[in-house]
Amino acid sequence: MLLQAVAPPPVYRYSPAPPATYPTLGQAKLAPVLIAGVLIAVLIAVALVVGGIAVSQVARNSHPPCTVNCAPKFISPLPEEASFRSAAYDFQVNYSSRWTVRQKDASGITLGTRLGTVQVTGSKSTSADQALQATVAGLSTAKWQDVTLVKPLKGAHIGEVQGVGAVYSANLVGTSQTATRVRIGIIAATQHSVTVVVFASDPADTKNFPNGLAEGQEVDYLCTEFVWG
Repeated sequence: MLLQAVAPPPVYRYSPAPPATYPTLGQAKLAPVLIAGVLIAVLIAVALVVGGIAVSQVARNSHPPCTVNCAPKFISPLPEEASFRSAAYDFQVNYSSRWTVRQKDASGITLGTRLGTVQVTGSKSTSADQALQATVAGLSTAKWQDVTLVKPLKGAHIGEVQGVGAVYSANLVGTSQTATRVRIGIIAATQHSVTVVVFASDPADTKNFPNGLAEGQEVDYLCTEFVWG
């Protein structure tokens, strides 16, 4: 019997290659949808931020700052504070404890400041303008001479009540009959038929202070911290 030739078995055997896999239709579309959603969210967030900035700028610019004849603005509070309450009109005056009380009664108080004087007086009235004019007209000509209007004070206020105000120049005659050039600041405001007048006087210093009142910041602090009854 003839021997049939048989091919010898292969020395090496390789494992069959795994079948190729392809993403399904849903998987292929999922990534672009997610990317589009993220982009839309980012665009919305950016639009909100830009819109917020624009609104804040409009709100900020809707109230332009006062640049001419403005009342002095006090930035930080005084380190110490004293107070006076009117028994007749129930308002409260907060002022620097470094000032001294020269006179007080049921209607108001007169204070000696570092350089001059501040007087706060209440009365029954319905017109702040009339009270301001009456204060100027009531100045003793033997003590206050050559009283002249310098300029009105825009933004004048006492507490939260808007009022009227003005700065005057004058010569203050002392006990030695020596006249000193001074600046006078007067602010008046009315609430519930009660009118309060703040009268301040300092030696004139027009080189260092726009209104010539060296203690204008302290007076503005007093007006800001004023409490109506």
